[in-house]
Amino acid sequence: MFPTVPPPAQRLLVFARLPELGRVKTRLAASIGDAGALAAYETMLRDLLASIGDVSAETEIEILWAPTETANGAALTRAFGDFPTAMQAGATLSERLAMAFSDRFFFHATQKIIAIGVDDPSLPRTLIDSAFALLDSCEWVIGPAEDGGYYLIGCRVGAFDPMIFENVAWGTSTVFATTMSRIAESGSSVAVLPVRWDVDVAEDWERYCKKPSADGADVHR
Repeated sequence: MFPTVPPPAQRLLVFARLPELGRVKTRLAASIGDAGALAAYETMLRDLLASIGDVSAETEIEILWAPTETANGAALTRAFGDFPTAMQAGATLSERLAMAFSDRFFFHATQKIIAIGVDDPSLPRTLIDSAFALLDSCEWVIGPAEDGGYYLIGCRVGAFDPMIFENVAWGTSTVFATTMSRIAESGSSVAVLPVRWDVDVAEDWERYCKKPSADGADVHR
């Protein structure tokens, strides 16, 4: 008989969209147009997937894509490469987060889950690995964003409570504060990562384009 290989204990969930004209970065599109927003999103997605690196023996990486009629195998491969993919389930972001965590904790034997989006395309793997390590001593981990949201959230299996994601005013400056309050109400401990910033509007995109790379050049020209 072939030996059974246990799944990785840690899973990074990347919530993303397929690059589609008029369906991505709508706030950014208000300033630079749908075509410009699509090009920006494609760049952000490519940069993020390069920044987070590859799967490892300890950490699985899974792309959760938002439902769309254009999704097929070829489109998913073009957008997300060889990463495992699954369609997001649920009518709201609250439901999609809760269902994604619940399914992987209880059906995939995952011990720690961290979720991120595409809005922080330079998020380094070292910070993600540090967040996973913090879950050895804390039940939740969260990375606050400058705009009042968060760029990362995670927990370990014994602390998961879907209530943490309920009735959050997504896209507002209260997301981080509300989530911290929910975690406190649940009686769980939480580690807070350094503040970072998201790319949401034209000023953010300009800031990202001017961000120096490791060799000192602008990230994008």
